[in-house]
Amino acid sequence: MIRLKGTVTYLDGREEHFERGSALLVAWESYARRHGIEGGLAANPVTASAVVAHAALGIAEGFDVWLATVDGVDMESEGVPPTLAAATAAA
Repeated sequence: MIRLKGTVTYLDGREEHFERGSALLVAWESYARRHGIEGGLAANPVTASAVVAHAALGIAEGFDVWLATVDGVDMESEGVPPTLAAATAAA
């Protein structure tokens, strides 16, 4: 089962933790398509972590407004399948 979990640290020192399943990958993939980002989660870990955290925490304000309050996002993933390129390279 896919699990994405992590911690958002805000500029004011607060921390918020999140953990959810594959719906967060859907949120990331949707964001990436809308913004023309290619390469998947592994190729864009910093942006992907922020998008996933924003979705996981159910932040009502826009992504860019919220991101301006964030110092950093640490995220771990479990059970995320490899990209086609990674799977092909491993074969």
